[in-house]
Amino acid sequence: MSINAYIGDAEPAPPVLAHTMLPSGSSAETKHQQDQQHSAEQSWNLSDDVQKGLQDSPDSVFKYGIVIGFSRLRDAHKETSDEDEYIGRLPRHLLTTHLLHQHQHDTHQPKTYIIHPANFSAFTPQRLLTSLLNKQQQQQPPLSRTQAITLLDSVQLFPVYDFNAAAQAIHEIATTISPATTPSIEPPPPHQEHIIIITGLDTLTEGVIRASNPLRGSAMLTSVLRTLTQLTRTHGSNLSVMLVNTSGLGKMASTQSGGVGEVDVGGSGGLYEMDDGEGIQSAFRAHSGEMFPSLLMRTLDQGIDTHLLVSSIGSVPVVEVIKDRVGGNVGRWCVWEGEV
Repeated sequence: MSINAYIGDAEPAPPVLAHTMLPSGSSAETKHQQDQQHSAEQSWNLSDDVQKGLQDSPDSVFKYGIVIGFSRLRDAHKETSDEDEYIGRLPRHLLTTHLLHQHQHDTHQPKTYIIHPANFSAFTPQRLLTSLLNKQQQQQPPLSRTQAITLLDSVQLFPVYDFNAAAQAIHEIATTISPATTPSIEPPPPHQEHIIIITGLDTLTEGVIRASNPLRGSAMLTSVLRTLTQLTRTHGSNLSVMLVNTSGLGKMASTQSGGVGEVDVGGSGGLYEMDDGEGIQSAFRAHSGEMFPSLLMRTLDQGIDTHLLVSSIGSVPVVEVIKDRVGGNVGRWCVWEGEV
């Protein structure tokens, strides 16, 4: 028989898929690798942490035992009609979410203290109640208005007009949380949780600086921040502190172009001494300049363990972690439209 006969009778070999040549256990291994890749791709997403609120977990951004800061960018060209609501709705969401969570699990309600400038509107009783009632639609069974008001009985408001009043309120709260070691007729409930929200501490410090100088303002602010840090370290999983900064981060609009500038507001004597430099940056504002160009801003940031920045990219609101000294969450972010 000629070689041509062999060629004519030959047929192409059937195709063989590569995965059929691998050991049988490879399918499970491949799935595991895909799951790991999916997990890594989603590790940047902050949405789950935001929706769950305050957590007694070392992996959560909003964990107990630390000082959490909330700030916005100082941008005179994009001021919102309600700046209080813009910066205050995320910490308010965290608070009301936690109150509802504790209510669902029939656990003792945390004692909440909110210190805020008298004209700050994001933590008024009406807005806190509205926040709870908006969330009740997701609850089974739904939360009644009477129940929501009862939950707010554990929230104590401290409206203040200046830094000294805020410092005094912080001292009173610290004394309540850490009473002197004297016999008590009624011991506090076991594992009593406390939440402290302080709004506008940066703005109140500016008033001190205008009346004296930046060094005095920084010293007074440092003293208050040290008290808060000591409280969180002492009480750990039973205390959460949130600082809501109202002045905003970054340079004033008049010096956004770069270089060295100074804006002397009301004879502050260096309140906004500015110089370009490297430091914490927003992933969405790479060319926005230094986040903390003044002594006040740097002092405030030093007292914060986890710092979140609320900003808008066009019309899309985003929240990102710009600092995390107690975990590896820097760079995590999410789009957050606000409370439901």
